Amino acid sequence: GTDYETAISLTGYGVFHYWLMFVCGWANASDAIEILCISFLLPSAECDLELTPARKGWLSAILFVGMMIGGYVWGSLGDIFGRRSILINAMLVNAAAGFISSFSQDYYIFLFLRFLSGVGVGGSIPVVWTYYGEFQPSSRRGAALSVLASFWMVGNITVAGLAWAIIPHEIGWTDPVSFQYNSWRIFVAISALPSFLVAIALVFMPESPRFLLCQGREEETLSVLRRIYYTNTGKDRASYPVTSLQVERVSPHIVVQKQDWRSSIKECVNKAGQLFSPALYRVTLIMLVINFAIQFGYYGLWLWFPELFNKLEQYHTLHPNHTASVCEVVSVDLSAVKELNSTATNFCTNTIPDNQVFINSFIISASAAPSNLWTILHMDKLGRRFFLCFSMLLSGCSAFFIYLVNSSTMNLILSCIFGAVSTMGFNSLDCLGIELFPTSLRSTAMALTLVAARLGAILGNLVFGYLVESHCAVPILTVAGLLIGGGFMGLLLPNTTQKPLL
Repeated sequence: GTDYETAISLTGYGVFHYWLMFVCGWANASDAIEILCISFLLPSAECDLELTPARKGWLSAILFVGMMIGGYVWGSLGDIFGRRSILINAMLVNAAAGFISSFSQDYYIFLFLRFLSGVGVGGSIPVVWTYYGEFQPSSRRGAALSVLASFWMVGNITVAGLAWAIIPHEIGWTDPVSFQYNSWRIFVAISALPSFLVAIALVFMPESPRFLLCQGREEETLSVLRRIYYTNTGKDRASYPVTSLQVERVSPHIVVQKQDWRSSIKECVNKAGQLFSPALYRVTLIMLVINFAIQFGYYGLWLWFPELFNKLEQYHTLHPNHTASVCEVVSVDLSAVKELNSTATNFCTNTIPDNQVFINSFIISASAAPSNLWTILHMDKLGRRFFLCFSMLLSGCSAFFIYLVNSSTMNLILSCIFGAVSTMGFNSLDCLGIELFPTSLRSTAMALTLVAARLGAILGNLVFGYLVESHCAVPILTVAGLLIGGGFMGLLLPNTTQKPLL
């Protein structure tokens, strides 16, 4: 029999792979949209949901709590029941919860629905990477995964564009007494649309051949490979040169599918245990720490950017000639100024953020383009480790400089650098996460490293939420320290560039 690497490279690289790239890419983008739509509605939903800084922190963090639980559960299920069906279900949960959340009038209901939407997103992220990665021949894998990662930026740009197009306008019903469905709610509803479309597109895609082969289902694997061959080359399916594959030795009890949920849970726990076996524990631990550090830094800062921009804009409107650092601006209580304008103290004014805030977010999202392009072209040449360490050291430094910023232009430039540089780290981490672990443990490993990542993101958001106004230096310096530390840890990882999958 032919081995899997050879079989997949014989299918050619063409139409099928590009269509797969498009569908999986949008799956990744719709996750970015779900995660980031919160950061855009924080200023405008302030009154409807009565948001304090701590509540804002929780609203950003709850999504990651959902993702943490969802990622582990869906990821493990993906190793048992197959990638595609699990991915479709996860996308649908995400779309439904996101859409319904736009109708909620109360902070706690909204919080709960965002949590559910997080459970959906959490499933789609580890599974989409595994699913997509298993269709790629090893010579093209780094580039292909970087392309998939750059759809994250497409999602960022889409969500910034949508927010800019929808939130500032007075559309929908704004009846403060009864039911409210104003512009930011419409924005939330539209943000749920991409997930739904992706779920529909996935119905027409095949299951991952690599997964089928590991389950010992050789015939099905071959029919999927023939389909890819036919789509890529346009030649007859029968002319596909491979007739039999090396089936990985599977003990008979794995081939039998129908498992009750107890044994499924047992298997999930068992797989997580295998990641800490003597052969793998070092790699697993390093990956956990790096994932924690990079996400603490990235999401801690990223989800507060629109908020910081908003505060800076307001501050500069009030004191046009002053220069003040970010920390000074944030600690000045801007609400005191608002209260002079509105005589009724219990009346809250909805601040629709300045147009500039949306334009800034749009620019920051687009700034990741050059670094995405660089990783796509050179991921297979310069190697994963180079990008990981380079990126984390640089983003740590730029986070430190944000602390010294004193004008909105400076803030914009640094945020752009931060966004662009962290992208490279994420792209290389995504490659490493797939390549450092064997197929039978791959989804579980992705899920577990993502749990560490989510913990980082949750803590990042809460630390910012609780400390950003009182002790602004603490969160920013923590971010800088963690990122630089993570960068040095990356040097300890083995090199996986251009190697076949384990």
